[in-house]
Amino acid sequence: MAKLAGGRAETAAVVKKEELRPAGLGRRFAAYLVDWYLGALATALPVSVVSMKLFGTVQNQNIMTFQPPFGLIAGALGLFAALIYYVAVPVLLWRGQTPGKRWLKIKIVSGDGQEAGTGQLIIRQLLGIIVVEGSLVSASTIWHQMVSIATGIEVVRPLMYAGMAVSLVSAVLVLMGRRRAIHDMLGGTMVVSCK
Repeated sequence: MAKLAGGRAETAAVVKKEELRPAGLGRRFAAYLVDWYLGALATALPVSVVSMKLFGTVQNQNIMTFQPPFGLIAGALGLFAALIYYVAVPVLLWRGQTPGKRWLKIKIVSGDGQEAGTGQLIIRQLLGIIVVEGSLVSASTIWHQMVSIATGIEVVRPLMYAGMAVSLVSAVLVLMGRRRAIHDMLGGTMVVSCK
């Protein structure tokens, strides 16, 4: 009897996994655009407040031009806002979903189709998207500028070009049918359609 129950459980798990459909490229790209825009607004808001205080305008978003220590302060606040948007929201608020993904009914799940774990989401969102792919979100520019300010070595341009190259490879992987970007591979995740 236990064997039969186990067999049914295994069958149910297989059926559930077969029901998972990778998110369509159009919806995934549209979600990316929504998140890129809203995430950029969230990241820029604290930088804009500091810029307004220092320069009387919100248009100066280059924290490398802020007098010390305001560049690092504005950068830290901008990164904090980006972490809330890109990491805290999909980990704590809508498991596996940023606002763009939620709106377009797609979700980040574990590679085996189960709910993505906290560690997986942090690795995917923070390490994969903000650090490694480095040109997908405005938060990447902020941390590049902060490293340049802290070290006195201009790393913005080389890190930007490296991030663009990695992002291009990542996009090609998704377009070639693998449906998993580099940040998905790092986090052991995939993006699927929600019901």
